[in-house]
Amino acid sequence: MVRSGLRVLLNAEPDLTVVAEAGDVEGALRCTRDHHPRVVVLDLNMPGEPSLPAIPRLLEAAPGTAVVMLTMQEEPDYARAALSAGASGYVVKASAGDELVDAVRAAAAGGTYLTPALGARLAGHVPQRPRIVADGGDAEPEVGSTFAGHRIDGVAGRGAMGVVFRATDLVLERRVALKLIATPLARDPVFRARFERECRIAAALDHPNVVPIFHAGQESGQLYVTMRFVEGTDLKALLARERWLEPARAVALVVQVAAALDEAHAHGLVHRDVKPANVLIAERGGGERAYLTDFGVSKQRTADDPALTGTGMAIGSVDYMAPEQAQVAPVDARTDVYALGCVLFHALTGSVPFIRGNDLERMWAHVHEPAPAPSSIDSRLPPRLDDVLARALAKRPDDRYPSAGALAAAAHAATSTTSA
Repeated sequence: MVRSGLRVLLNAEPDLTVVAEAGDVEGALRCTRDHHPRVVVLDLNMPGEPSLPAIPRLLEAAPGTAVVMLTMQEEPDYARAALSAGASGYVVKASAGDELVDAVRAAAAGGTYLTPALGARLAGHVPQRPRIVADGGDAEPEVGSTFAGHRIDGVAGRGAMGVVFRATDLVLERRVALKLIATPLARDPVFRARFERECRIAAALDHPNVVPIFHAGQESGQLYVTMRFVEGTDLKALLARERWLEPARAVALVVQVAAALDEAHAHGLVHRDVKPANVLIAERGGGERAYLTDFGVSKQRTADDPALTGTGMAIGSVDYMAPEQAQVAPVDARTDVYALGCVLFHALTGSVPFIRGNDLERMWAHVHEPAPAPSSIDSRLPPRLDDVLARALAKRPDDRYPSAGALAAAAHAATSTTSA
């Protein structure tokens, strides 16, 4: 999807097809929700609202979509801000043409592209001032700076809960992922108390498919947590690159995530934000090892203090949100079973179960509408999976699989058993 005027340039490439055009940010958001394009080409100076803050909204509007910025701005700070916000490409208009085509191809493949001349300047650029987080809160650490005894090496990802940095523990000389919690949440005393307690519980999880937590604390009033840095990719990026996975591969990854969830549930934790971005994938022993991460919005199921069970809002990712979450009702392990079913659905079909115009419409669909059968989207999928996903995505928790492992076992049987 592109801004008006770029269709001819990109359609001239045999492997590229423009599916929609938009003239402003709101139009781009509507088209992104409607078409789920592989790549959105966004102009930094489009009419209406600013483009940079819209990057996370575009990424949320269609999981798996990548954003390439096209701009006249050659200053490194603009490129850094765009890439930090989640853009996969940054192309200066003076260099457009072949470079834009290269950027779109790189973004579609799950990579990153930066105009080469600007890339050299960015590598040697020393920021003159810290960038301020979008909510107007505290200054966000710059790449190369030190935070809580860690050197900030780069931005690994962003989400509603905060930003994750690639960092180096300067005491132990090891690479870590450092998550800085968004300021509004960090200032909520109920959230802070729950965060501190649940980090302790999550740190006690010892499982090969759970990302280990090293430390949680605060620095100058900002909450943070450090965990093992997993070298590889995540399921969101993998699906952005490949669209969907072969059933056996998708189920093999879900089996591992299910094992991590069962371990968490055994300790009284409900993850509440199981989604492709929270499934990290690394090459181990010639195969793929899946790790479940980000227990930052997890809930202790057996908490004895009701004041610490929530913040009065639906927390989670709308495309993978169980009906009871959307209704801000009590959650348990079966809430994660529903989310894991949504993840499996996405991995198998290349689409989330419900594609709607906005978050409220998608939440309503999760609560009231039956999910489509996977085979209705891709006839090559084993029909047995239709029954598996129908049970996993049941509206009533009592009608779902009792555990994540039970869902994984059913999915494995559905993809490994041949019909007589």
